[in-house]
Amino acid sequence: MKQWVPWELTEERCQLCVIPFESRLGVYYWQFRRMPLQLGIPHIASFNRCGVLRFSQPVTWVLYTLFACVALRSVHAPVMKIWGYVRRWMDVALLFVLAGLALVVRGLHVVWPRKMASGSHSTAATPERVVLFIPSLGVGGAQRQLLTFLTHLDRTRWTPELVTLNMPDKFFEEPVRALGVPVTYLNPAQDFWLCGLVWRLVQHLRSHSVSIIHAGLHYAAMLGAVAGALAGTPVIIGSFRSERPGRFPWFYPKWQRGIDILTAPLQTALIANSDAVRLEHRQWSWAADSKLVTIYNGIDPIPEQTQEQQRALGAELDLPYEVSLVGIVGRLSLEKDHRTFLDAARFVLNRRPDTQFLIVGEGPLRRQVEADIQRWGLTGAVKILGERKDAMALIRLLDVLVLTSRSEGFPNVLLEAAAGGTAVVTTAAGGAAEVVEDGRTGFVVPCRNSWAVGERVLQLLMKPDMRSRFAEAAQRRAATVFAADEAADAIEACYREGLDRDRRMSIASRAVRTCLISPHVSGVLRGIASR
Repeated sequence: MKQWVPWELTEERCQLCVIPFESRLGVYYWQFRRMPLQLGIPHIASFNRCGVLRFSQPVTWVLYTLFACVALRSVHAPVMKIWGYVRRWMDVALLFVLAGLALVVRGLHVVWPRKMASGSHSTAATPERVVLFIPSLGVGGAQRQLLTFLTHLDRTRWTPELVTLNMPDKFFEEPVRALGVPVTYLNPAQDFWLCGLVWRLVQHLRSHSVSIIHAGLHYAAMLGAVAGALAGTPVIIGSFRSERPGRFPWFYPKWQRGIDILTAPLQTALIANSDAVRLEHRQWSWAADSKLVTIYNGIDPIPEQTQEQQRALGAELDLPYEVSLVGIVGRLSLEKDHRTFLDAARFVLNRRPDTQFLIVGEGPLRRQVEADIQRWGLTGAVKILGERKDAMALIRLLDVLVLTSRSEGFPNVLLEAAAGGTAVVTTAAGGAAEVVEDGRTGFVVPCRNSWAVGERVLQLLMKPDMRSRFAEAAQRRAATVFAADEAADAIEACYREGLDRDRRMSIASRAVRTCLISPHVSGVLRGIASR
């Protein structure tokens, strides 16, 4: 293959330039359209999104370029901007309409049951189909818990399928497929994103005879409830893994609470990963208390790490030997409050300047965190390691793990620290206080209190026996209260209860309908007989 060199250095000139259009009306950006003219290419072709190849002479191309870049762009660009705004709100409005329609359909299924009620024909040889719907397979605690659940799921009773969106980050796709679980991507092709996704999900549920749809994370739970009701799926389960969306105004839109209240009656059960999350969502979405259930996250036993492995990891990170290590593991976002962690680091360094601090994670606030490190003179003492696949090994390398979140559901990092034998200091955010027993398996301090965080970290660094005692107590509690197989059994119990309730409702509604219809049928038969 001939090596590419600049045009002005070659004697040969290209005879044809093909420009692919990136919009329905063609490319109207001057930099793209003037390229063949600037290079003196005699033949110009355009390949539009419909697959049509058209040839143009340079004169024709010049005239249409002026029209496209001046007249067309001046009209089309603002129109498309306005349409994008209108389309988003039309999408939301249509989603509310679909949610109302889903309530009607769900009510009709109660009065007029399906011909084959799920659960009445299930045997060990024919397991029920379960669709697990989650927006992304990227790095996250919800995805890690999903993988743990699939590992312990009883395949003789359930046939799982994972439905997700085709996002760039597919960190957990390979391990999910390794478990023999199929992964389906349902990105909508329509201009209306929310409603398009609901429609695609409805089609998928109806075509695969799904008995249960279990949606994880807030966004998916809302869409899964609407799609499951419209598709006639017997059991609809949503999982919430963080506190109410009102605590995240920078992430959730203002209309979120309205759609949550509207879709709560569609859910067969709502699983919260902590009591704090369960209470928050009962107030947020007005969900019936009978539908809300708390199932803690689960974790499997973690293999021991040898001293050689720990030393190798420390050498890789260029950490001084036997230095005290304090770290935080989590997404660099507002709710994790890394500024409190850095302020506590300054407090600790004043007493123990030989301490090294590690920040593991990536996120939108990385530049702000880096700026705070530089402004507060922590450049040599604090390292940002970014996103790591060996986060568990890093947690075990630490002397103290710190969590300074303002809002949490059930922080997996505290569970991993407990299973790995690392002492923790956490703020009392959401379900964090349910993972850590203050003064027994770790320390719990108020949110946004950097002084309290620093004091507890110093206390653990200066008392190795206390660290060991906390770590051992946390490991014992993790093995009993947060066992992964027990968490999977609890979720499966929700599946079974949902199917049993659907079967009982079907039997009851048939009995009521028979009682109402039977007198009318008897009268008709008597009339025919009298003739």
